[in-house]
Amino acid sequence: MSELTVKNVAETTFDDFVEKTQGVPLVIIYPRHRSHSALVAMFLRHYGDNTVYYSLGESENTLPTWLNTMVNDDMFPAGFGNQTRAALNGRATPEELAEAFGADLSALRTTPYMLLLDMFDHLAFSADYDRFFRHLPAALADHVQIVFNARLLDLQPWNDLILDGQAEVVGNEQALGGGIYGGNESLGQLEVFSLSGGHVYIDGRPVTSWDGSLPRRLFYFFVDHPMITRDEIFEIFWPKMSVKEATNVFHVTKRKISERLGYELTNYSGGFYIPSVRLSVHYDARVFEEAVEQAIEEEDTAPANWYLAVQTYRADYLPEIHMPWADARREELQHKYTQALIGLGRYHRGLGEFDHALGYLLRALRQKPDWEDVHRDVMLIYYQQGQRDKAINQYGQVVRTLDAMFGIKPSKDTRNLYEVISAV
Repeated sequence: MSELTVKNVAETTFDDFVEKTQGVPLVIIYPRHRSHSALVAMFLRHYGDNTVYYSLGESENTLPTWLNTMVNDDMFPAGFGNQTRAALNGRATPEELAEAFGADLSALRTTPYMLLLDMFDHLAFSADYDRFFRHLPAALADHVQIVFNARLLDLQPWNDLILDGQAEVVGNEQALGGGIYGGNESLGQLEVFSLSGGHVYIDGRPVTSWDGSLPRRLFYFFVDHPMITRDEIFEIFWPKMSVKEATNVFHVTKRKISERLGYELTNYSGGFYIPSVRLSVHYDARVFEEAVEQAIEEEDTAPANWYLAVQTYRADYLPEIHMPWADARREELQHKYTQALIGLGRYHRGLGEFDHALGYLLRALRQKPDWEDVHRDVMLIYYQQGQRDKAINQYGQVVRTLDAMFGIKPSKDTRNLYEVISAV
C-alpha cells in the first residue's frame, strides 16, 4: 500500500497526527474509525524503529494477566519488566502497578519511542483498570508514549484523561459529531448507526440486547423523532389498543430502553417527548441529512458535504424494521442518498473526471433506475468518452426500465439525445 493510499484510507494526515499527539503520554485510535489497519500502517510507516508493537491475546483480559504476559514476552530484552513483576507478586494497588509499569517502560529505551498496544479491547474494563490508567500518564517518562488500538473502548477513564490533557484521540475526524471523547464529562455518549447495520453504542460499549424487538423499534423511533407527542406514539405503535392498555405497554417498553442504556432516553416537557438532557446523541441519519441540506443550500461547500453524505450512508436505513414510519424514512433517505450520488457525479463531470462521474451516477441509477435525467448524464459521458455503443445501450436500458415500471416511453429530451448519439 502506497503512502498516499494509506493517508487517504486513514482519513487523516501525518501532520495532523503529529500535531494532535505531540506531548501527550497516551494516544487513542478512535474505536469507530473505519480503517484501523490503515491508520496503524501510517503510524508504523512514519515512526518505524521508534515504535514497539505489542498485540494483546484473547486471554489477556484482566489487568494482571495482561501485564504479566506482556513483561514476560520474548520480544522484550532480558531484565525488562522486573519492577512490574515485583509489583504483581506483591499484590500492589493499581496505582503502584502503574508506577512499576511506567518505570519499566521508561527504562526500556533512553530515546523517544511509542508503544503501540494493538487489540487492546481484549482487556476488560474494571475498577482496577480505571485506577491504573488514570495514574499511568504521571508514571511515564517524557520520552515514552503509548498508543491504544481497539474497536471497543469505554468512555472512561479516557474522556477524563483527554479533558485533562493527558491523552489525545486520533482518527475521529470523520466520527459522528466528532466522536464521544473530549466532550462534557457529565453527559452520556450515545452513538446510533442506523445507516450501517443498526449498531448502537452507549459510553463506548455496544448495546447487544433489547429484551425484544419492541424496545429496539421504539428506541429508534425516539432517536429519529426528537419531538413527539404521546398520542402520536400510540397511533403509530398501538393504534388498536385502548389508551390505558397502550399506556401500560409504553411505560414498560420505555423502561426497558432505559435499562439497556443506563440512561433515560427522553424527557417529557410541554406535552412532548424530547431528547434527554443527560445524553449527547451522535446519530448518523441526522449527520447525513444535514450534509445533504448544506450541500443544496451552499454551493461552495457542496462537494465536501456530498462526500460526507455518501460516506455516512453505508446501508439502507434499518432494513429489518418493517413498520410504516420506518419504511417511509427508508425511502426518504434513499432518495437523499441518490441526490448525493448525483451531486458528486455531476461535480466530477464538471471537472472532466468522467470515470469518477460515471461511478457515482451508475450507483445513483441502482438506487433510482427510473431517474431519466441521470440516464441522460450517463449517455452523454459515454458519448464524450467516445464510447458510442455504451451510450446507445444506456438508452436501451432507460427504454426498458420506463416501460416495465410505468408503461411509458422516454421523454423528448432523452430521445433527442439518443438521435444525436446514434446518428452516423
